Amino acid sequence: MHVSVLRSTGLIEAPVATVGAALRHTRTAEVGLAGIGVRGRAATRPAALLVPGDELVFHTRIARLPLDLTTRIVRADADALSSVLVSGPLPELRHESVLAAAGPRTLLTDSLHWTTPFGPLGRLADVAIGRRFVLNALAARIDAVRELAESWASRSIVVGAAIVHKGRLLAQQRSYPAPDAGRWELPGGRVEPGEDEPTAVVRECWEELAVEVRPTGRVGTDVPLNNGMLLRIHAAELADPAAIPKAVEHNEVRWVTADELTDLDWLDADQVLVHSLRQLLTNT
Repeated sequence: MHVSVLRSTGLIEAPVATVGAALRHTRTAEVGLAGIGVRGRAATRPAALLVPGDELVFHTRIARLPLDLTTRIVRADADALSSVLVSGPLPELRHESVLAAAGPRTLLTDSLHWTTPFGPLGRLADVAIGRRFVLNALAARIDAVRELAESWASRSIVVGAAIVHKGRLLAQQRSYPAPDAGRWELPGGRVEPGEDEPTAVVRECWEELAVEVRPTGRVGTDVPLNNGMLLRIHAAELADPAAIPKAVEHNEVRWVTADELTDLDWLDADQVLVHSLRQLLTNT
């Protein structure tokens, strides 16, 4: 068997958090390779961000022969996405995407590692056909991520606060509007003109919880919202560890552990963050 590795890079005019969202978005998997004849399908709900365990199914033809592959996401971090082969004609295939900040832009490095069967004959087919197809696929995928991320980069920002205290995360239950009443979300709201994001986090938490918080860093990728904005989560801690958050605008506030995150009926925008929130609690 012959092991091959190919890489492609692209510079994208958007921050890492926004590019990370485009990288994980099901739209990238489903239509990103359509231009080179690859049909993709994400085995998860549409317009979602991929998380570990999600599977992607691809169908194409190479040299007129049908090729069907199923891959599974094994890593989905703010700056990286990885998948491995679950089923298909190759003994092994691994796809890795890594993001790095380049000033206000992001450098995306996409790499594919695969093993070709059938000895010398398989290696010949790999050199003659496979490598060209892979390079075209990597370039097409970077273009798809670039188009999506750059279309989101100018959106207004909604901040969310992932407040952690003694290994637990604060969640609050909506009281309105009617379709969302009873569901759970993180504190937060729109960044007002003249505010930076940490200032907006502090203000929103004071308005919604009557406590002062101290932002400590970013969590996960951006989340595109149906209202045309981007949700961006900041980790935070209580400025006064003895302070008790109050449900000023909500039905209830609750501290939850990593194991309890999936017990709550989160709003859709927050649901896609559960993977990142669990990582935050595990690493705190």
